Amino acid sequence: MAELRRHPILGEWVVICPEREDYLSERCQSPCIYCSGNENRLGVEIYAGEPISGSGDGDGRIRVFAGSPPLFRIEGGLGKRAVGMCDCMQSIGAHEVVIESPLHDKDMESLDDRTLCALFDVLRLRSADLAQDKRFRHITIFRLDACDDSGNRVHPVWDIVATPFIPRAIKDELQGAKQYFLHKERCAFCDYIRQEKAAEERVIIQDPHAIAVLPYAARFPFEIWLMPLRHSPDFGAAGGDESLSIARALKRLIGAYKRLEHYRGYILSIHTAPVRRLGQGKWETIDQDFHWHVELRPRLNGVDGITESVGFHLNPVPSEEAARIMRQYL
Repeated sequence: MAELRRHPILGEWVVICPEREDYLSERCQSPCIYCSGNENRLGVEIYAGEPISGSGDGDGRIRVFAGSPPLFRIEGGLGKRAVGMCDCMQSIGAHEVVIESPLHDKDMESLDDRTLCALFDVLRLRSADLAQDKRFRHITIFRLDACDDSGNRVHPVWDIVATPFIPRAIKDELQGAKQYFLHKERCAFCDYIRQEKAAEERVIIQDPHAIAVLPYAARFPFEIWLMPLRHSPDFGAAGGDESLSIARALKRLIGAYKRLEHYRGYILSIHTAPVRRLGQGKWETIDQDFHWHVELRPRLNGVDGITESVGFHLNPVPSEEAARIMRQYL
């Protein structure tokens, strides 16, 4: 059974879950647990959307199931306790899987606009529902496209994870954005968008609602930040036009990634503000200082020792060169 353990030096919570050792194989085997007809092998069905006619995927219904086996369980209390100088608590949270298509090889790039809009509506709807639980502090949404060791592709799904803590990467962004705002009284993300729009060198997609930029100090080759132009800290507050722009941009970016040499999939995550409640004033300026966005990067061959050992990122592809290559593939 999974549990949460806190690193005594880094202050980071780690999920210890032996049951998840073979989770990739569950998504790769044919037929996998997420393919049509295998619903009996999944967890509890949480949500089933309305049929989307003309999608080419049966009834085109977007479905949400509990993760199987789950990273977190929703029943019970946190049960915080000390283990020597370390901390531990029950793996209380929620883990949901959003299946956008029952077809194993259906790519996001092939989804029509109606399905894309319905998909983002479901992601927002489930996030808002989970945020009602007073035990949860953050909702993480991500999508992994990958292959197992035999080269079998995983069934593309979205994972929604609600946790009683804020993940370290999000907390670092929140603290950095807050410090920038306290110093300059402006949103760092909005300033960065203005800077990149003026420079043009690293912008690869832009429309009236969103912009895709290869960061000046990109940590990974071809890392992209996709940001709405309208300032808002919460993904859940995104409008229909913004969601459609973001989704359409993702389709183009993923299609371009697939033309890169040594491409082995991608990882994308939606970075949004934590759950806020009355009486919790730690993020009192967050409505002004944080800007929700999508971070996206391809999975390429090769492992860099310095990055893996101490997190000192080494990127062999300058963002300007990566932007030039991506523009050719868009």
